[in-house]
Amino acid sequence: MMRWKWNNVPIPEVYLVGLVIGAILHIFFSKYLFQLAWIGHVFGWPLIIVGIGLCAWSVIEAKEMNIASPNILLKSGFYALSRNPMYVGWALIYLGISFAANSVWIVSLLPIVIITIHFVDIRKEERLLDEEFGDEYSQYRKRVRRYF
Repeated sequence: MMRWKWNNVPIPEVYLVGLVIGAILHIFFSKYLFQLAWIGHVFGWPLIIVGIGLCAWSVIEAKEMNIASPNILLKSGFYALSRNPMYVGWALIYLGISFAANSVWIVSLLPIVIITIHFVDIRKEERLLDEEFGDEYSQYRKRVRRYF
């Protein structure tokens, strides 16, 4: 039986910063995405659930390995479809929260969050994986898209 490794559940701080700043702006300068709040819940909660599912699937796929310092290259499960499934999952969670909160501010910060994640975190991780796994990572990168 596989153990759940909580240290394989990274919460990128950039997503949290975007959510907090967006929530503060929403509290003081409310701008709503939808006239009817229930519409945000209808679209938001499924995104949150799918995002959590993708993150959980990624953690399960990592098995006992510590993803912060990988000793193997993950290429199966959702990693066969996306090189960054947890970031995809977190983006869906973030978008779902912004819909459920019915907040223009939160959703408007998502592009900044994604750009920051892409150029700071993902590029750094790619360089480290390239150094660690060389040609194996290069071949994987050719077969599998960064996101979808």
